[in-house]
Amino acid sequence: MNKISIKRKSQTTPDTLINDDGKANFGTFDKPFKKFNFPCFKCRTKLRKLINKYRLTEWEAVEVLTDKGIFLTVVYRFGLMDVHITTFFEKATEKLYVWDDMDVFLNRCHVAENLFDGNTSIYETKKAKTKITNHYEKNKAYCEGFSNNKKCGKIEFNFELSRISKPSIVSVPIKKIYPVYTEKDLFKFEGSIKINGVDMASGDSGLAIIDDHRGYYPRKSGYDWLTAFSYKKINNEVTPFGLNITDFLLNENQYDYHENGYWSKDSFNVLPEARFEKTKSHKYIKDQFNDIDLKYEIIATHKVSFNVFFFRIDYRLNFGKLNGFIKDKENNVIEFKDDLSLSEYRYTVL
Repeated sequence: MNKISIKRKSQTTPDTLINDDGKANFGTFDKPFKKFNFPCFKCRTKLRKLINKYRLTEWEAVEVLTDKGIFLTVVYRFGLMDVHITTFFEKATEKLYVWDDMDVFLNRCHVAENLFDGNTSIYETKKAKTKITNHYEKNKAYCEGFSNNKKCGKIEFNFELSRISKPSIVSVPIKKIYPVYTEKDLFKFEGSIKINGVDMASGDSGLAIIDDHRGYYPRKSGYDWLTAFSYKKINNEVTPFGLNITDFLLNENQYDYHENGYWSKDSFNVLPEARFEKTKSHKYIKDQFNDIDLKYEIIATHKVSFNVFFFRIDYRLNFGKLNGFIKDKENNVIEFKDDLSLSEYRYTVL
């Protein structure tokens, strides 16, 4: 068995995610899709089509690493529910700032139709705003906004992102048929992030990742996810670097369909499938070929829990330190030593 499936080799991106026969395109792709025609997905019954309509999950998230910590903001839409979260984990104090909003039936979140020609993802109220403007045809994106609450005060941000890598683009078959699409790209950061007037984006070493995610999740679903990004010395050259590993709960063929890999300079390199094991304070991520051996220490967590009758949400956004290694295709070791990183766990019954 090869470490990497042939289906992890990038193929030419079709015009649409859903074909004329109502079936989804699955696999790894070389360019972003321009049309996400999820309503064309073929369902067995009209009831299932209606259910899928309200289970369509879409989000665009921006993650930024600065000298002072990690910033994240996300515009998230699930059926009739809107979620907006902005966080900053301060490296020196290990303090986690959180501004979060959740609305039902108000239709305040809009996720960009695609990542080209100024399409925007936006959430806006009097006390909070995130606007992500996408110009991937120019390798650019822009993000601006603010949030304000009594516990953390006010965060304001306005920055430009310049894409520096090939993308990670996959369409994963959940329960063999339901499409979940995700694109992640590595960017250079230029701009400002301020908390209560204090600059949190000083220096010129800022990097960012944009996560574009959309698809149909079944009633019971979930995943584990880990990312880390920084400047690393690889082959005696300091280069922009990013790591991405995800374990989808109901992906029955992770060998062929997954998004594991790393960015180095301007390339994206595929890694094998991997599994997560968890304790209260740590996560352990490994593969069967000894190409991935990582230990993640959880320092701070933003947690959302909801369990009423037949409905359940268990969501944890972790900030922590990553140690261990991965190996490239030439078997060279890339080490992690207390690298600042992000992790998520999501399990829902909806």
